Amino acid sequence: MSKVKHLRKDQQQIEPLFNGAFTENKPIGFPNFDGTTAYSNIFYWAHLVAHETAEFPLHPHEGFEIITFVFKGSVEHYDTVSKVYTPLNAGDVQAIQAGSGVSHSEKITKGTELFQIWFDPDFAKTMPQDATYKDYESTCFHSVSDGNKEVLTYIGKNGSIESITEGLEIQKTTYKSGKFEEVLDPAFTYSYYLLEGTLDLDEEVLTKDDFYVLKDASSVSLTVNDEAELFVIKTPSEVKYRRFIERYSKD
Repeated sequence: MSKVKHLRKDQQQIEPLFNGAFTENKPIGFPNFDGTTAYSNIFYWAHLVAHETAEFPLHPHEGFEIITFVFKGSVEHYDTVSKVYTPLNAGDVQAIQAGSGVSHSEKITKGTELFQIWFDPDFAKTMPQDATYKDYESTCFHSVSDGNKEVLTYIGKNGSIESITEGLEIQKTTYKSGKFEEVLDPAFTYSYYLLEGTLDLDEEVLTKDDFYVLKDASSVSLTVNDEAELFVIKTPSEVKYRRFIERYSKD
């Protein structure tokens, strides 16, 4: 087993936007940010908190699969495909498959918290395709509980989101107090973001907004003293196509 990365919130890229209306802490910043880098087929990951209501103006995307998870508050989204504003509320998710290109804007209300994560599918396949959007209401997602933990699956077996990114699985797990042993596939990389609470992961302490990455592991041990909420992305450690950073980034 190898620990690739453990970043506390204060070690992540922290960026105020629009005169402080938003703050983003980025466990995976754009590749030119020292200390973070794209890996597997995850390109970028930002956690946004809205201190005031404000708008990201119209801006373009190409090629990437961009998924927004709204945990609190609400977002209104406009794009040049639908040409209307559509709401996203707490628990909702939006998946953008940017394809040959699309522009969009987002009105984000005060008190909103969300993830926006960019995934790196095979650009040779995505760039010739038209852009698509799909919004998933919170009621689309189903969780399974054994009384000690509750697992909500976004992408993967029993998940509702149809992803074009190879090997991608995403879950959010809520743990009650206790010890847990999770079985992992050593061919995959596991990226953990602690949304709430504290826990010990293989005897390393994680607190709220910590980011932790494992690869080459067949299991992981968790100890939870109180309730904790853990967001987990599973991606292949070896990507079989040329990633964006290999296609377009300069040395």
